[in-house]
Amino acid sequence: MQNSNEKGSLFVLAASAAVIAVVAAQVKLVVAAEYTDEMVKCVRGIVEDPKNKPNAPGLIRLLFHDAMVRGLDGSVLLTSTPFNTTSNSLLPNLKGPTEQGSLSNGGLRGMEMIDEIRAKLAEKNTIASCADAVAFAAREATFVLSNGKIEYAVDGPGRQDGVVSAVEDPGRFLPAPTYSYEEILTNFTSKGFTKVDLVALSGAHAVGVAHPLMFSFADRFLPSATIENKIDPFYRAFMLLETKDFTDPQVDLNVRDMTPTTQTLSGYKPDGVNTSAVGVLDNSYYNANLQNMVLFTSDTALRGNAEQLLEDYKKDANVWNAAFSAAMTKLSNTLKAEGPIFEDGSRKKCSATNHDNQDSYSSAKPLNAR
Repeated sequence: MQNSNEKGSLFVLAASAAVIAVVAAQVKLVVAAEYTDEMVKCVRGIVEDPKNKPNAPGLIRLLFHDAMVRGLDGSVLLTSTPFNTTSNSLLPNLKGPTEQGSLSNGGLRGMEMIDEIRAKLAEKNTIASCADAVAFAAREATFVLSNGKIEYAVDGPGRQDGVVSAVEDPGRFLPAPTYSYEEILTNFTSKGFTKVDLVALSGAHAVGVAHPLMFSFADRFLPSATIENKIDPFYRAFMLLETKDFTDPQVDLNVRDMTPTTQTLSGYKPDGVNTSAVGVLDNSYYNANLQNMVLFTSDTALRGNAEQLLEDYKKDANVWNAAFSAAMTKLSNTLKAEGPIFEDGSRKKCSATNHDNQDSYSSAKPLNAR
């Protein structure tokens, strides 16, 4: 496979003359030519561990939320960094919160697995960056959740870890659940994705949960909602009764995973969907969408604008599996870290940069800076 660190290597070479302070203690990234079977075994073992598997859907979302913001650079994992682009107005010397503080990133989960994955790979003499681990984790989550039916290609280690993580960025670059079809398609195409990629990746909503308190689908309950955007009234009435864990309210994204009572009273028609396959990543999302039993405006917006693709993926799981695989490979391999500055190697711990002082880094910009 192609080495995903080619652009980053050019930056390291170009910037070496401008390094303000060289930190010899940093671990250098070992670049592997491919994501090997041994690496797969390590990562998959962690993802499918019973204590981790409930958070596996979050790993797919984590990849998307990282890669779509500044490229795949592990910035979504940072809880602190001295390199943020915004400052606190009351305390100007205190940099602003990271991407995790954005409402767009509410409910992120699975992040605790990333350092675990890196440690396990290190035991096998493979040094993976935080960004690498995010890509590998999503791949294995997809495999595990699909019961082994979806397995796609990813590049091996070599992705760069960024050091900038600003709270305003997710809102600027991630598609909102309230987006219209035109808005979400524009968002995807700006990153090099197609209409096919958009509809295929939306199928990830077959698994996971939504958080009612984050108002990600409240717009569909409002009297002002258009007829096309209103949630099916019976589905709306009964799905809210499915709310779990009232300390952190959650609702299943997929009506297939709700109780038989809710399905029956909502008028849900499985039409070939295996309703016993609770929590399985499959093409059941498309059946639900075509019945207006999906939560987000961005989901329902696909009807009437990409209806043929919805029908195709509903009818043939293999067609969707292939399209989803291709889109996930693109998400993992083509959205390179944008910088403008990176770790010299990989982070020691994914939640924080290796240094507290910007003088530890080069002041030069990489060749692929914005």
